[in-house]
Amino acid sequence: MLKTITSVIACIAIVLGCLLSLAKEADIKTHSVGDKVPNFEVRTLKGRKITLKDLQSDGKNNTSGVTVLTFWCSFCGSCRMVDKPLSELSQKYEGKVAILALDASAGEQARTISKVLKEKNLEMPVLIDSQGNLADLFGAKMTTTTVVIDANNVVRYWGQFRQGDKALAEEAVEAVLAGKNPRQEHTRERG
Repeated sequence: MLKTITSVIACIAIVLGCLLSLAKEADIKTHSVGDKVPNFEVRTLKGRKITLKDLQSDGKNNTSGVTVLTFWCSFCGSCRMVDKPLSELSQKYEGKVAILALDASAGEQARTISKVLKEKNLEMPVLIDSQGNLADLFGAKMTTTTVVIDANNVVRYWGQFRQGDKALAEEAVEAVLAGKNPRQEHTRERG
């Protein structure tokens, strides 16, 4: 019970942090479906800086240039519902599409994230954005919000990772890889 309460409080803190950050940074343009996004920078779990361009041009891990970011954190209850499907999706498209968890929570540490990945046997790559810059950039207010970016830096999908039995992120990836628009380009957040 205490663990659940702690998770709920942590998720609320993330949302409030994002909202406060948005209020402070009102001049930041929020990017949505159809918008071209700038070449942002995040960190790997090992602390290495990496950009969107790096992710897209990594011929070993992303031959299509398509990049998927799912806002996630190690202590969020709703993230537990997408952990396994996100890990499986990243493995399914390994080498072809960069499918990544993006931890944008303040104070989250790489060693904590790595421990959770190991405990839960999750194999998806995780990036860290402890300042929440990408949550601001994409207007993400909740964890599990997913953004699919094509090889030309254009947002092609923004919304829920899954919706019931619908694998929205995977459907969007398949459409973008086929050169089509996703059947559903946008959903409301649910985290």
